[in-house]
Amino acid sequence: MKSKKWRIENKNLLLTSYFLLLIFVSACGRRGDPIAVTPYTEVGVVKKLKASIVNDNVYLTWGMPEGKNFPEKALKGFTIFRAEVPEGVSAEECKCEFRPLDFIVPDRQKTFNYLDKNAIKGQSYIYKIIVMDKNNKMSKDSDSVFVSWAKPKLEDVAVPLNAPAGFIALYAQNSVILTWDEIQEQEVKFYRVYRSEDKDFVAIGETATPAFTDKNIEPSKKYYYRVTAVGKVEGLPSKEIEVVTKGYQP
Repeated sequence: MKSKKWRIENKNLLLTSYFLLLIFVSACGRRGDPIAVTPYTEVGVVKKLKASIVNDNVYLTWGMPEGKNFPEKALKGFTIFRAEVPEGVSAEECKCEFRPLDFIVPDRQKTFNYLDKNAIKGQSYIYKIIVMDKNNKMSKDSDSVFVSWAKPKLEDVAVPLNAPAGFIALYAQNSVILTWDEIQEQEVKFYRVYRSEDKDFVAIGETATPAFTDKNIEPSKKYYYRVTAVGKVEGLPSKEIEVVTKGYQP
């Protein structure tokens, strides 16, 4: 009986070992099998690179690289290149030196983008992209794209307003009354009044008319005033006026 029982137990042990061996071999085979990639003759090239300026940054967009039989599975990533274009030189004439800017890894999308946050406003650039496959082979250069900030039109340039003339001050009833000549032939939104006690001027008020009364003063002090006109930008300051309040002793 014992011999028969021993034979059964050994038979079960052999069967268990056999199935475990099959599972191990099949699992190893799955891990070792290469992933089939459709053969291709060359690495695909980015054909439609576009650029625009968004919030003072250069924004690049492009699609899947194009190439004969180049599969998506073979794509490893994109290297972004940038070259600076000197002022007054066209993109066609520029013998620019391209420098690698960044490497982008695709994330299961058909369109790609890149935001160059280090672009300097006013500087012109040329961008291009080179594709890398999973064998670290490189594609040909993409179409290059030229980016330049548009120069402002003359009418868009803000011209500082003239300094207000005829600026005078009158101390009366514990207040300082300031008046000046209205600026003509320039668009004035308002006038800004400044005051100082030690030559460090601070804005104390704004007015649409060429007059202002400073009621927030103290006796026995010396004050300095000046005024500017504000349009698209703040204009030049007027001359300074010194005012001495009642009880002041040098």
